[in-house]
Amino acid sequence: MGDALSTSLVAHRVGSAAAGSALAYGALWLCLRNLGQTGIKAWIFWVPLTLLLVTISALCWWFTLRGHDPESRAAIHESWRGGWLVGGVSFAVGFIGPLVIWPGASLGPLLGILFTGPVGFVLGALGAVLLRGVRALR
Repeated sequence: MGDALSTSLVAHRVGSAAAGSALAYGALWLCLRNLGQTGIKAWIFWVPLTLLLVTISALCWWFTLRGHDPESRAAIHESWRGGWLVGGVSFAVGFIGPLVIWPGASLGPLLGILFTGPVGFVLGALGAVLLRGVRALR
Protein backbone atom coordinates (compact mmCIF):
# COMPACT_ATOMS: atom_id res chain seq x y z
CA MET A 1 0.00 0.00 0.00
CA GLY A 2 2.74 2.47 0.92
CA ASP A 3 4.75 1.52 -2.14
CA ALA A 4 1.85 2.28 -4.52
CA LEU A 5 1.29 5.62 -2.80
CA SER A 6 4.92 6.64 -3.11
CA THR A 7 5.00 5.55 -6.77
CA SER A 8 1.90 7.65 -7.45
CA LEU A 9 3.44 10.64 -5.67
CA VAL A 10 6.66 10.30 -7.65
CA ALA A 11 4.69 10.12 -10.91
CA HIS A 12 2.73 13.25 -9.95
CA ARG A 13 5.91 15.09 -9.05
CA VAL A 14 7.64 14.12 -12.30
CA GLY A 15 4.58 15.28 -14.25
CA SER A 16 4.52 18.50 -12.28
CA ALA A 17 8.20 19.09 -13.04
CA ALA A 18 7.59 18.48 -16.74
CA ALA A 19 4.62 20.86 -16.78
CA GLY A 20 6.53 23.48 -14.80
CA SER A 21 9.48 23.26 -17.17
CA ALA A 22 7.28 23.53 -20.26
CA LEU A 23 5.45 26.56 -18.84
CA ALA A 24 8.73 28.23 -17.86
CA TYR A 25 10.06 27.64 -21.37
CA GLY A 26 6.86 29.12 -22.82
CA ALA A 27 7.18 32.18 -20.58
CA LEU A 28 10.82 32.62 -21.56
CA TRP A 29 10.00 32.29 -25.26
CA LEU A 30 7.13 34.79 -24.99
CA CYS A 31 9.30 37.22 -23.05
CA LEU A 32 12.27 37.04 -25.42
CA ARG A 33 10.04 37.32 -28.47
CA ASN A 34 8.32 40.49 -27.23
CA LEU A 35 10.97 42.22 -25.12
CA GLY A 36 12.02 44.50 -27.97
CA GLN A 37 8.56 46.05 -28.32
CA THR A 38 8.14 49.58 -27.07
CA GLY A 39 5.21 51.33 -25.48
CA ILE A 40 2.59 50.30 -22.97
CA LYS A 41 0.21 49.15 -25.71
CA ALA A 42 2.64 46.44 -26.74
CA TRP A 43 3.50 45.32 -23.20
CA ILE A 44 -0.03 45.31 -21.76
CA PHE A 45 -0.95 41.98 -23.40
CA TRP A 46 2.18 39.83 -23.30
CA VAL A 47 3.41 40.74 -19.80
CA PRO A 48 0.28 39.45 -17.98
CA LEU A 49 0.38 36.19 -19.94
CA THR A 50 4.08 35.78 -19.15
CA LEU A 51 3.42 36.41 -15.46
CA LEU A 52 0.62 33.83 -15.55
CA LEU A 53 2.90 31.21 -17.08
CA VAL A 54 5.68 31.98 -14.58
CA THR A 55 3.25 31.76 -11.64
CA ILE A 56 1.81 28.42 -12.73
CA SER A 57 5.32 27.13 -13.42
CA ALA A 58 6.40 28.20 -9.93
CA LEU A 59 3.42 26.43 -8.38
CA CYS A 60 4.25 23.26 -10.32
CA TRP A 61 7.88 23.38 -9.23
CA TRP A 62 6.86 24.13 -5.65
CA PHE A 63 4.83 20.91 -5.69
CA THR A 64 7.70 19.03 -7.31
CA LEU A 65 10.21 20.11 -4.69
CA ARG A 66 8.01 20.23 -1.58
CA GLY A 67 5.03 18.03 -2.46
CA HIS A 68 5.92 15.41 0.15
CA ASP A 69 5.34 17.82 3.05
CA PRO A 70 1.65 18.06 4.15
CA GLU A 71 2.03 21.70 5.24
CA SER A 72 3.52 22.67 1.87
CA ARG A 73 0.78 20.77 0.06
CA ALA A 74 -1.82 22.76 2.00
CA ALA A 75 -0.09 26.04 1.09
CA ILE A 76 0.14 25.00 -2.57
CA HIS A 77 -3.55 24.09 -2.57
CA GLU A 78 -4.47 27.46 -1.03
CA SER A 79 -2.37 29.26 -3.65
CA TRP A 80 -4.11 27.43 -6.50
CA ARG A 81 -7.49 28.10 -4.96
CA GLY A 82 -6.73 31.81 -4.43
CA GLY A 83 -5.45 32.11 -7.99
CA TRP A 84 -8.50 30.44 -9.50
CA LEU A 85 -10.92 32.40 -7.34
CA VAL A 86 -9.47 35.87 -7.93
CA GLY A 87 -8.53 35.04 -11.53
CA GLY A 88 -12.02 33.74 -12.31
CA VAL A 89 -13.73 36.81 -10.90
CA SER A 90 -11.25 39.09 -12.68
CA PHE A 91 -11.75 37.22 -15.93
CA ALA A 92 -15.55 37.49 -15.64
CA VAL A 93 -15.39 41.21 -14.91
CA GLY A 94 -12.94 41.82 -17.75
CA PHE A 95 -14.90 39.64 -20.18
CA ILE A 96 -18.46 40.75 -19.39
CA GLY A 97 -17.75 44.34 -18.33
CA PRO A 98 -16.75 45.64 -21.77
CA LEU A 99 -19.77 43.90 -23.31
CA VAL A 100 -22.09 45.74 -20.92
CA ILE A 101 -20.33 49.12 -21.18
CA TRP A 102 -19.72 49.03 -24.98
CA PRO A 103 -22.20 46.58 -26.51
CA GLY A 104 -20.78 47.08 -30.02
CA ALA A 105 -17.17 46.43 -29.02
CA SER A 106 -16.29 43.07 -30.52
CA LEU A 107 -12.78 43.08 -28.99
CA GLY A 108 -13.98 43.96 -25.49
CA PRO A 109 -13.81 40.39 -24.09
CA LEU A 110 -10.10 40.25 -24.90
CA LEU A 111 -9.56 42.42 -21.83
CA GLY A 112 -10.66 39.52 -19.63
CA ILE A 113 -8.81 36.88 -21.62
CA LEU A 114 -5.50 38.66 -22.04
CA PHE A 115 -5.28 41.01 -19.07
CA THR A 116 -7.65 40.84 -16.10
CA GLY A 117 -7.86 37.04 -15.92
CA PRO A 118 -4.10 36.40 -15.91
CA VAL A 119 -3.35 39.33 -13.59
CA GLY A 120 -6.11 38.19 -11.25
CA PHE A 121 -4.69 34.66 -11.09
CA VAL A 122 -1.20 35.96 -10.30
CA LEU A 123 -2.48 38.34 -7.62
CA GLY A 124 -4.73 35.67 -6.12
CA ALA A 125 -1.93 33.10 -5.89
CA LEU A 126 0.55 35.59 -4.46
CA GLY A 127 -2.08 36.95 -2.09
CA ALA A 128 -2.75 33.46 -0.76
CA VAL A 129 0.97 32.91 -0.14
CA LEU A 130 1.30 36.27 1.63
CA LEU A 131 -1.85 35.72 3.69
CA ARG A 132 -0.58 32.31 4.81
CA GLY A 133 2.78 33.90 5.76
CA VAL A 134 1.08 36.62 7.79
CA ARG A 135 -1.05 34.01 9.58
CA ALA A 136 2.10 31.99 10.36
CA LEU A 137 3.78 35.03 11.95
CA ARG A 138 0.96 35.50 14.45
